[in-house]
Amino acid sequence: MAQVKEIQKLTLKDMMMNPETYYGLADGLAKLPAEQFITIRKRRLPVPQNLDEFMNNLCYGQRIFLTQEEPNDYGVILRVFDGYYYPLYYGKDFDRTKALQFGKIVINCKAKDLYPVAMQLVELNSQLVAREKELLHREPSKIELAAGIEKLNVFSDLTAIDFLRDNMKVSVEQVMLTPYKECLVRFMIAKETEAYKERYIQLLKEESKAKEKKHGK
Repeated sequence: MAQVKEIQKLTLKDMMMNPETYYGLADGLAKLPAEQFITIRKRRLPVPQNLDEFMNNLCYGQRIFLTQEEPNDYGVILRVFDGYYYPLYYGKDFDRTKALQFGKIVINCKAKDLYPVAMQLVELNSQLVAREKELLHREPSKIELAAGIEKLNVFSDLTAIDFLRDNMKVSVEQVMLTPYKECLVRFMIAKETEAYKERYIQLLKEESKAKEKKHGK
């Protein structure tokens, strides 16, 4: 059995390498309050305190990266830290492959510091997804449901990327580096434009029926 480390010295790597020794500790660590800053290898980085702060530091590639599923808690912690903090730590553009390598640094940080910040990032990411749904979701029509539109859900990320590429007339690589907020606004404009077209067509149909009825008399 591995020697039990004091909580002040315990790293995420220790917990990952000795899951039986630290079984049950994760629940307690996750309930700790998140500090305003997190130290990663002597770099003191701010912890986002609300959704706006969180979104302000995201590009679209990070949004895609952060919403991908992980099989366990350790994977979730590494993904949210890699996805959110890689650009802040290095002062570079987001790079999915290099961000995954950033996890080798993260696992050596203190577990007591990582867990509460990870939970805050997870919560903010959940709020982001919920806000997206509120702003962009459209109930499919009966015809769309009959045609099996739900089968396209698995391709939603790819469809969104293709839309942004064509809308902005840039490469996929440039799409992934575009600020998330700008992408969200473009999605909202596209939704409202489509809704306007549907209303306009419906009004034309109603006007046409009214004229036919009038002339029919």
